[in-house]
Amino acid sequence: MCSSDLLRLVPLAEELEQSDLSERLLLHAEVAASDDVERGWVRMEHLRRGRGSLDDLLGLATEAEGLQDGTRLAAAAFHHAGLLLHARGENEDSLAMINRSLRHRERVGDEEGQAYGLAAKAACQKALNLFEEAIATETERLGLMERMNDEEGLMEVLADLAHLHATLGEVDLASDHLQRSMEVAQVLQDLSGQLVAAWGLADLAEIAEDYSTAMLHLSDVVHAFMAAGLPAPEPLRERIQALTNLTDGQIGRAHV
Repeated sequence: MCSSDLLRLVPLAEELEQSDLSERLLLHAEVAASDDVERGWVRMEHLRRGRGSLDDLLGLATEAEGLQDGTRLAAAAFHHAGLLLHARGENEDSLAMINRSLRHRERVGDEEGQAYGLAAKAACQKALNLFEEAIATETERLGLMERMNDEEGLMEVLADLAHLHATLGEVDLASDHLQRSMEVAQVLQDLSGQLVAAWGLADLAEIAEDYSTAMLHLSDVVHAFMAAGLPAPEPLRERIQALTNLTDGQIGRAHV
């Protein structure tokens, strides 16, 4: 078995909580590696596990840039460096690393990798309060999801875009994106996606002081959980109760 096949088995072993097996697979992958790129991927796996510093990771990325067929490895290393920097709150440096990774991914036509990169880029931009730039990035990711026919990714990016537009007070655009996200989630029968979209739509309705519509959006998701034979999440039930109390209070004041 070649090194790349062995490395693909490592995440599976980890999912099964077989840490000893994952370590043996890594050792076999290291022995089986036949060139600098394959050895680089093994190093990358070790670095993902925290066995090395950020400088080690950047060193690997820079080395990979100089290797024939090392572009994907360089992209992965720069992306991971960007994630580490983002986790530290160093978002400007993170953004630089992620952009460098994205350039490599675009060069080799790695659309799945570009999707991950654009999501990370938007996260950095939001952390830097660059909301208009984040909208442009998420819009690019939206187009990518549509080209890839990735319905789950489409559902998620629409919800992310809605949140960004709502942050800028662009309520109509936010509502349109959430409605579309809800439609995709319903087709996929994705209860989590439906909950996220309904929660956002309820937020927008509450901003407009339309509490009945907010309650309707959330009640629809309760019915979806019931149809699937599952209990509605407690926060969802609590929010509906709070809206019910608020609506009852409004009715009571109107009768005074």
